[in-house]
Amino acid sequence: MSCFRYLLVVGVLSCAASLAWSQSQTTGTLNLRNTEPQTVSLSIPQTGVTGYSLLLPSTAGVAGQAMTISAVNGTTAELSWTDAAFWSLAGSQITAGGTAPGEQYLGTANAQDVVLASNGSEAMRIVGVAGPTQGYIGLGTTSPQAPIDLGGTVLLSNSGAATELRFAEPSADGSDYTAFRAGAQAASITYTLPTSGPAQDGMVLQTDVAGQLSWASPFSRTPMGIFTPQFMAWQHVINVGPGLGPTSIPIVTMMNPAGTTIGVSVTGMDPVAGTINVETSIPLGVADRIAWVILTP
Repeated sequence: MSCFRYLLVVGVLSCAASLAWSQSQTTGTLNLRNTEPQTVSLSIPQTGVTGYSLLLPSTAGVAGQAMTISAVNGTTAELSWTDAAFWSLAGSQITAGGTAPGEQYLGTANAQDVVLASNGSEAMRIVGVAGPTQGYIGLGTTSPQAPIDLGGTVLLSNSGAATELRFAEPSADGSDYTAFRAGAQAASITYTLPTSGPAQDGMVLQTDVAGQLSWASPFSRTPMGIFTPQFMAWQHVINVGPGLGPTSIPIVTMMNPAGTTIGVSVTGMDPVAGTINVETSIPLGVADRIAWVILTP
């Protein structure tokens, strides 16, 4: 066989001599070999072929380049050498990270989301569709509604010292922050927030033993009251309840009509009975009252 000039068209080998046509037209396969008996083959599909031509580059490429289609004219695709733009599983060396021309990035170049999955299940999504949520990152959710949307429990793991949840102050004021940090615990603690906002200014959060938080007035759990004395009595026993302890500080004052001044003092207290003894400087009338509060340091 003296024919050595080949042109690859539609997967069929054309040759100046007709000796090369038989195998190509019969099997649709071009077998190439050197002095070894093994061959390297190039085949076309057995059915449904639409004729086309591949125009090879005019020069050899360099190491690391890939052959890609640079132009299509009718049924002819022109091939050229290009630098392979891909991310290696062993890490890639890039020249400039970013999305500007000439920079490299990992992601989509059109209006499609970036999805990361493990074992075929979605784990993270970066929204690429144009709109108010574009660029939002979802973990455990396919439709993030915030710049970072976590569809599950967040754990701030420790590395020896306790980690913190930090909230940065406005940048115009500096770089300080407010942080929440767990202490050394004997058991896990869960606090459940109230289901509504406070009813008025000045309310504080209080909790029960289960960690259920609720809004309350600052002194809602402080024992206090207004005592109505017996008529014309000047010694009084006031029942203040179980809030009284050995270190409690009872505070009392008089509520009486204008124009009169009545002295009042605490003369004793009984934490077991939950009572305090109060004396007034004069016997009290029907309009007089004793206001009291118990403070426990």
